[in-house]
Amino acid sequence: MLSKEAIKAKKKYSKLGSVISWLVVDPKKIKMWKVKLQRLNFNFIGKINPKSEGATKEELTLGGIRTWKITTPNSDPEKILLYYHGGAYQVGSPEGYYPMLTHLARETGFTIYIPDYRLAPEHYYPAQVEDGVKTFEALIDELGYSPGQIAFGGDSAGGNMSLVTLLKLKDEGKSLPGAVFCISPWADPAATGESYNDEMCSKDLLLGPIFTKMWNEYKLDGFGGYFVRDEDLDSENPYICPIKGDYTNSPPIMVQVGGHELLLSDSQTLKSVFERDSVTYEYKEWDELWHVFQIEAEMPETVESFKMFGSFLNKYIGVQV
Repeated sequence: MLSKEAIKAKKKYSKLGSVISWLVVDPKKIKMWKVKLQRLNFNFIGKINPKSEGATKEELTLGGIRTWKITTPNSDPEKILLYYHGGAYQVGSPEGYYPMLTHLARETGFTIYIPDYRLAPEHYYPAQVEDGVKTFEALIDELGYSPGQIAFGGDSAGGNMSLVTLLKLKDEGKSLPGAVFCISPWADPAATGESYNDEMCSKDLLLGPIFTKMWNEYKLDGFGGYFVRDEDLDSENPYICPIKGDYTNSPPIMVQVGGHELLLSDSQTLKSVFERDSVTYEYKEWDELWHVFQIEAEMPETVESFKMFGSFLNKYIGVQV
C-alpha cells in the first residue's frame, strides 16, 4: 500500500509527465531550444525538493570533467559512490540531482561524486561511457582511492552508464569498483522488453506520456536514437544495451525498479542475466511506483529504498590495501 506522501506525489507526476512529453523532440529533427528547455525543466524538477540538513557540496574536476562532491555529517570519507545521473543522456546535471543525492548520502553514509558528463545531441555515444571510465580512473589516479573503496550508482540513463562503464572496464581487464547499484536502469534502449506496451504506458506517470508521443507521433520503437547516431545504433552492443552484456566475474550488483514503469522489463531481464552469469545480486520491485520515484527523496518509500542501498553498499565497500 502506498504511503500518503506517495499518493500525493503521484498526482504531481501525472502533471509533470505531460509537460515533459511536450518538450520531447524527434531525434531526426533536433531543436536545440527545446533541448535546452528540457534541461532547465529537468533541473527545476530536481531542485524543488529540499536537501538533507547539513549537506555540503564542492566543485572539482575529475579526469577533466566538472564534478560535484557531496557530503553529509555522517558521510564516510573512505567510502565513495560515483553516481551517474539520469536524463536519457540528454538532460540532467549535478545541480538538478543535488537534493536527492544529499538524502542518498545521508542514508548510505557515503561520500558521493557526481560528474557532469557529456550529453547528446552535442556529444553522441560513445562519449558517455568514455566519461564514465575517465571519472572512475580519476578517483583512483588523481584522488588516491582504491577501486574497492568505490561503488557505481545511477538512475535510468545513469543506471545504463553504471553498467556499461563496468562492462567496459571488465572487458579491458582494468580494475573494477567494489559494487554497483542501479535505480530503474535504462538497460534496453531498443525497447524490446515485455513492459514496453500501452497498458504500462498508462501506469508510468513519468515515461508514459513520453513514449506515447514517441510511438504515435515519431513512429519510434525505442529511445536509443537520442544518444546514438543511426549508423552506430546496434541493439546487440552491450555498451549501448547492457542487457546484452556478459557480467561474469562482476562485483555485486543491486537493482531497484518501480512496478509501474515502462523500464520494468529492463530490470527483470538484467536479473535473469545476472543469474546466468553467477553474479552476486540483490533485486527489488516496488509495487505501484513509477520511474525513479526516488527523486521524491522524503517519501517513506524512498527512505526505505535508500536504506536498502546503504545496507547493500556497506556489505561490500571499504578500504582495501
